[in-house]
Amino acid sequence: MEGKKRKSAATLKSEITAESPAMSLLDGIFDKGTFCQLGAYVKKVSTKADTGEKASDFEGVVTGYGAVDGRLVFAYVQDSSRMKGAFGEYGAKKICSLYETAIKAGAPVVAVFDSAGAKIEEGAAALAAYAKVMNKAAAASGYIPQIAVLSGVCAGSMAAVAQMCDVVIASDKSEMYVASPFVTKAKATPAAASEKGEIDIVCSDSELAAKVKEVLVYLPSNSESPAMAETDDDLNRLTPETEEMVRSGDMYGVVKAIADNGKVTELSAGYAPEMITALVTVGGYGCGIVANNPKVKGGAITPDAAKKAAGLINLCGDYGMPVVTLVDSVGAVADAENESACYASAVAGLAYAYAQAPTAMVTAVLGKAYGLAGTVMGTKSVGADMVYAAESAEISTMAPEAAVTFLYGKEVADSADPEKTRKEKTAEWKSEHCDPAEAARIGEVDDIVGFEELRQRICAGIEMMNANI
Repeated sequence: MEGKKRKSAATLKSEITAESPAMSLLDGIFDKGTFCQLGAYVKKVSTKADTGEKASDFEGVVTGYGAVDGRLVFAYVQDSSRMKGAFGEYGAKKICSLYETAIKAGAPVVAVFDSAGAKIEEGAAALAAYAKVMNKAAAASGYIPQIAVLSGVCAGSMAAVAQMCDVVIASDKSEMYVASPFVTKAKATPAAASEKGEIDIVCSDSELAAKVKEVLVYLPSNSESPAMAETDDDLNRLTPETEEMVRSGDMYGVVKAIADNGKVTELSAGYAPEMITALVTVGGYGCGIVANNPKVKGGAITPDAAKKAAGLINLCGDYGMPVVTLVDSVGAVADAENESACYASAVAGLAYAYAQAPTAMVTAVLGKAYGLAGTVMGTKSVGADMVYAAESAEISTMAPEAAVTFLYGKEVADSADPEKTRKEKTAEWKSEHCDPAEAARIGEVDDIVGFEELRQRICAGIEMMNANI
């Protein structure tokens, strides 16, 4: 019997470089002509699924490296045009090899997910393949940034791999689930996952590449390198507009005013909107912003808000990125729903994140800092390096109205004009117990600053803490 004719090198070359959605995405992420495949010709023919027409397909994973704005970045992509992105033993070998090289080179990894699932005919080998990739992702965690991109279906164990990444970006047409929605009857939309804090950024297919490049700007190549970016924004730019923003509760406006050139990439916007988390550059340093959003629940530190903030602080701590905290919060919200959501453990996680983060931390108390907010929201005692307060800030053990009710309830009720007495007592409490000068007197606030110098002072604090970089 005549043997099967081998394909020429030219034919194989054309097959591995064939146009596909995956390759188009890589073209959008990497600088033109710089992406080089690794293990380009790897394929395994061993199961019934790999016979017939499929026998000519290479593994459903493309791996390689290239330059993104002139910077070394590695990537692996589940290519749905190759065996529908079916994942198995040899695909895992390619990914694991890529991780080892990326760790050695100290460069970020971009992981693109779009697969119909495992090559189930491989049995235990397929299960082990997922576990091996998880092992490598864990080894890279905290040393090199990992960005997950959901361009199609991210199912089963690969959904867990995506969650091991530092930032998750998803197409609005993608799906992510562990158990099939056909079984669970649950929504698998990116919007639903975003509301649970599992996806950081949701965008259109056409925006995926740009969002990856946008996030990479803020992150360092590895935990031993500084997160720096060029900026033409003046470090001493004044921000008088922030006073009215704080008065109206526009914390998003304050974040933009502080950020270089007003550029902000918000993370987990759909999750716990009472807390804002974002990536920015401030004075050229890639930073994380943690800010209360007083327009939602008074900027309360709910269990989900605490988890959301802690997640960003931990990310910044891993990669030596400064954390800027902007405080305007009523503190804790006492209700059964919050307590049933493990309130104490969530707050503990936030406090732990601030206390353990080995990075520069600068806090500005702009509005209210009541109770819990005055304890764990980037305070001096919990671990911040520099704490500023606006002249109009209110730092108090509890909300003034609550304090008056607690301490003077009977006196107010027995007065000739209870409403007038309540207002007088509340004003008296604010004057005597909420003035930031009191916190400054005991060293919990380093300086009381004007709104116009807010960006200037934050830039100075970050620069001082990174003077030896």
